[in-house]
Amino acid sequence: MKRPTDKAEEHDWIEQYLFGKMTKEEAVFFENELKNDKNLTKEMENVQQIHKRIQEVFLEQNALNTLKKLQALDRRRITVFKVFKYAGFLAAACAAFIVYLSSSPTQFPNSENDFTVVRKANPTSMTPQQHYVFDQFFEGQAHIAEGQYTLAIKNLETVVQFNDLRPYFREAAQWHLAFAYLKNGDTVRAEQLYLQFSNCLDCEYPVSKIDRWKVWWQIQYSKLF
Repeated sequence: MKRPTDKAEEHDWIEQYLFGKMTKEEAVFFENELKNDKNLTKEMENVQQIHKRIQEVFLEQNALNTLKKLQALDRRRITVFKVFKYAGFLAAACAAFIVYLSSSPTQFPNSENDFTVVRKANPTSMTPQQHYVFDQFFEGQAHIAEGQYTLAIKNLETVVQFNDLRPYFREAAQWHLAFAYLKNGDTVRAEQLYLQFSNCLDCEYPVSKIDRWKVWWQIQYSKLF
């Protein structure tokens, strides 16, 4: 049994293993090669990441198509109960949509890491309070990424209480704070912040429609259960 030497053939070889298309003997040979070759392990991880991203794009596109169908059925605000009402004739699509909203991670846009979080701020002449708000904003984001939602809430509540914020960063802080509230089990305050953006026409922080729906669905699910 020989290992492929051509890159394209090696890629196909890895996919055969990942998708269970090898015989038992071929799989044992592949696993032995994997143990002894770090480059092969790295290449397999790359192939896995490519297929994971393809699947995420496919699921997101299906979710967006389902959302359009649901919105076409009722232009008014769709509640959890309406989703289940329509599930009779959109059962498969709704089920896939709900699974996607429940399991897919929410992704907020990266915030500009500059000193203009605060209005009229100048990196050479910022007041101690302006520096503090700047640090709290990015510490809050870091704590969310680490799953430390209680600490993130403390950071971001400090930020939104500051009066002299740029609108972009106030919205960014509020979105992240709503998410931290939600993950910390405070559904009421999460929904209060979310509703501020539900019909926003002039918002500056560009959260995508699908990520808005993820937050909305997780709030509704938390309220029911």
